[in-house]
Formats: sequence, C-alpha cells, structure tokens
Amino acid sequence: MADGLPPIEFDTAADGAPVVIVEETEARDLDGVLRLAPALASPDWLIAYAQVVNHLAQGARYDVIVDPEEFRTDYMAAYEAEDPNEPPAPGLIRLHNYGLPDFASIQPPHRDGAKLVFFAENITLGIPYRAEADASGGVSYEPVDMGG
Repeated sequence: MADGLPPIEFDTAADGAPVVIVEETEARDLDGVLRLAPALASPDWLIAYAQVVNHLAQGARYDVIVDPEEFRTDYMAAYEAEDPNEPPAPGLIRLHNYGLPDFASIQPPHRDGAKLVFFAENITLGIPYRAEADASGGVSYEPVDMGG
C-alpha cells in the first residue's frame, strides 16, 4: 500500500466474506490485519486504516471518502447531469430522489476519542454515510443529513 506498510489488498473470499490480504496472508477481521501489519495502527496510516475497517465491514458496498471536496464536486456533477423532471421509476436510482447532503459535515477520516470516524459513499445509491468504528472493528453507518 505504501512505504512502512506491507502490501495490502482487498478481496472477497469464496464464501462472499470481505477479506484483507496482507502480503500473501488473508485476514478476515481487524485483529488479524493488525497482527500482519501493526504499522496500520499508527496515526500516520489513518486513511489506510479506515479503508481496511470499511472493507471488512461492508466489502465493496462503500468507498471511504478521503477528499470531501472531491466527493462534493463529483456528487454535484452527477446531480446536475440528471433531469430533475424525470419521473421516479422502479429500479431507477437518482441523486434527486435523495437531495443534497450536508457537505459541510463530511470530513476526512479522523479520531474522535477512541472512535474512528469516517465518511463513505454507498456505491449503489451514491449518497454519503457517516461511519463510526470502535477499537474492535465494529462499525455503524448512518446516512448524512440529506436536507439540501
């Protein structure tokens, strides 16, 4: 992944579970990953740590938002490219169905006491979620306010 960390890859096991591969060894939980890549616990690797936690919790369903301004730019481009008058239809996912998120609340991954806080985009819907992870890797995801 970067200097100071061994190569880290994200994958899915044959049983469908998200796994993290450190060098050539597979890990299915955060403790296993940290045993294989202890440097990941350093504040220097907070973004990589958030990506590992997110992958173990959600697989490829969410992407960690590393750059909130880039997310905002991409979201607005997709939002503005939609026809706001297009009627809703089954199976049609549109950002206009959700509105505009509170972009000001979206931050890069950071610590809040013992909790890891990060924001992630739901890949299917395109909307942002706020995630909180505890030290064991348990993660909760809540949609960002879409009042805009």
